[in-house]
Amino acid sequence: MVGVRRLGVVLLLGLALAACGGSGGGTPDASAQIKSAYEKFFAANTSLSDRVAVLQDGSRFKSVVQQFASNPLAKDVSVTVSSVNLQGANKANVVYTIKFGNTSLGKQPGTAVLQNGQWKVGFASLCKLVALAGTTPSACKS
Repeated sequence: MVGVRRLGVVLLLGLALAACGGSGGGTPDASAQIKSAYEKFFAANTSLSDRVAVLQDGSRFKSVVQQFASNPLAKDVSVTVSSVNLQGANKANVVYTIKFGNTSLGKQPGTAVLQNGQWKVGFASLCKLVALAGTTPSACKS
């Protein structure tokens, strides 16, 4: 009888731990989702609609994303995320490096946010990069 109780306790603990390991809140899962969002957003072969989908408030920034993607330098762009630090349940600070061909911007600070259950590139990251070109789009000002 004691063996059956022990087995029951072990099973309950196992189920409880499995329930806690969902894909949205755990640090490893969140870090992987954030890295994936950054890689997808900055990949040269990602479509405009897919970039918008992984950007915080993406539809509001569609014209900014289109402007960014149409830049000739964006044709040979890639990103490497070097760190993700969660700041509560819905926000993270990200350090990433953007490469344009053989040129690198060096490490850049960025953000990610949990929006509708999905980790997305924070629009502030895009706005900062676009501002480096000398102009700040109106969508970034509001």
